[in-house]
Amino acid sequence: MILIVRGSEPAGREKKRDARTNEAIAAFNRHGAPSKELTSCLEERGDRLTKMALYRAQQKKCAWCERITDFSSSPVDHIRPKNGAWRNLPDQPRVEDPGHYWWLTWTWSNLVFSCVRCNDAGHKANYFPLFAHTKGIPTPTRRPPLVAPLPQTVIDTSAESPLLIDPTAGVDPLDHIEWMPIDERLPPRLWNWEPVEKTPQGAATIAILKFKELADDVTDHVKTRLLPSIEEIDDHLSSERWQAAQARWTQLVEDSLSPTSPLSGPTWHALSRLMPTAKRAKFGLAEPPKPGRR
Repeated sequence: MILIVRGSEPAGREKKRDARTNEAIAAFNRHGAPSKELTSCLEERGDRLTKMALYRAQQKKCAWCERITDFSSSPVDHIRPKNGAWRNLPDQPRVEDPGHYWWLTWTWSNLVFSCVRCNDAGHKANYFPLFAHTKGIPTPTRRPPLVAPLPQTVIDTSAESPLLIDPTAGVDPLDHIEWMPIDERLPPRLWNWEPVEKTPQGAATIAILKFKELADDVTDHVKTRLLPSIEEIDDHLSSERWQAAQARWTQLVEDSLSPTSPLSGPTWHALSRLMPTAKRAKFGLAEPPKPGRR
């Protein structure tokens, strides 16, 4: 999971977005939230323009797990859920705000491209917990009838303090979740990697998205995509081929942390472990840049 720069809303999307929002507002004014009539208005209707813009902005990767994802079978996910927000963590009793956040269903800043796994009921689902003793933004009211444009009080989400990391909101997931080898006393070839929380947000995000299920994928990625090059660099260093080592390291960093590379978040952590800061400084190896930053 890395920072995502979503970019501007694609041209031509406004008309469809406003029409769908107005339809939902009318259903809300007649039937309230939650209601089957409003839920029907919120159903996906194949907005290819939105989906393709997100897919390209995210370099064909899932916003959550950062694996390369098929376009046709994968969904657009709502960071703030559209059919009631679950404020609990997965190991806690369900606490639901049933009115949140239907009115943000088509809001560009609330959308990401996701894989099927991360979007399903066993992972992201409708989870959107907040820090204890904080509240979600207020739900719209029906009296007087709600009209567009929506009031700022229900659009401005800056007052919320979410536990789930939003990778599009400028919060770097790499500051909250670190991929680490379970037992560094073993040789690197035997390291198994797992995500470790550095903050409460990191802990909540790992739990909701079940990132520990990705441990085998990350471990295989490190062993097959990184370790052969690291071993080659170490061989250059032991033979005092400094320039060859520096060139190979630079190429490895560029290839494995490029915008299109899968799992670049875990990769960044792995490179920092496999080639520690002191060793990089000693041999003039550049610091790997954090992925997702532009």
